[in-house]
Amino acid sequence: MINILSPIQYIFVVTIVLYLLDSIWEIGSLFRPGRFSKRLADYFILTGLSFHCAFLIVVSIRSGTLPISTLFESSTFYLSLIVLLSVILKFLYRLQSLTPFVMPIVTGFSIASVALVRNDLTLTYNLKTFWLYAHIIPIFLGYASFSVSFILSIMYLTQERQLKKKAFGPLFDSLPSLETLDALMWKTITLGFPLLTIGLVSGTVWAKTSNILGLLWYLDPKVLLGSLTWLVYAAILHLRLGASFHGTRVALVTIAGFIIVLLTFIGPFLMGHNHGYEKRSLTLEQEIAPETTGITKVKS
Repeated sequence: MINILSPIQYIFVVTIVLYLLDSIWEIGSLFRPGRFSKRLADYFILTGLSFHCAFLIVVSIRSGTLPISTLFESSTFYLSLIVLLSVILKFLYRLQSLTPFVMPIVTGFSIASVALVRNDLTLTYNLKTFWLYAHIIPIFLGYASFSVSFILSIMYLTQERQLKKKAFGPLFDSLPSLETLDALMWKTITLGFPLLTIGLVSGTVWAKTSNILGLLWYLDPKVLLGSLTWLVYAAILHLRLGASFHGTRVALVTIAGFIIVLLTFIGPFLMGHNHGYEKRSLTLEQEIAPETTGITKVKS
């Protein structure tokens, strides 16, 4: 049997195991706090995030650029930002109930991302450019903010449903008030929107100056979906100015916006549009011993 993971990628496997343990302890601490320690859950998530960051740092050092050379790297980079932002909000606002919602989703996507290890797409353009950094970092931070706002929307709808049914159990007691969740949804959206705007503007400059997407760069599916994402969140912010648009309505539209974010992130690749990536061909030796090739090789 061919080993499809390199030694470096096993660091990410350790991350997944720690995230899985954290998910179990996070959920368990809500319903059986005496049996599942919140302190141990904090240990799992912080240790997992440390391994996750270590993996990305090693990948970056080997490639000499951001860990986005392949779809696998991009996915793990995106997931790390979601966990990082969630941890910051958890400790900044003492929001212990956030990570029990976040970590099972992140763990599931982390496991799914392993399937991208053998994906044969890699970025072809010179990655060491200012515009790429100015495009990727804000875009990914914006996506991470919208992902957390999606989780907060789920929490809002869950709490609202419990109030309507008067189901005052352990989960109800652990969740913040609807006002707090509504305010945090607003803050994460207002954080993500300017980041997305900066990323789209710098990406436009990069696409036009590098010609990486060709003359009809504006018709690239990822560009079109990114623009649609911007319009959705711009509409949310505009409607938010009205006193009647809050709470449930914001939560539902935010969930719809997150679905578009996912489609923007991975959808074009599933449809066969590579957005600056191209297929790389591995030699027989590389196929048999992938650990000797690494996971960040960029074909120029």
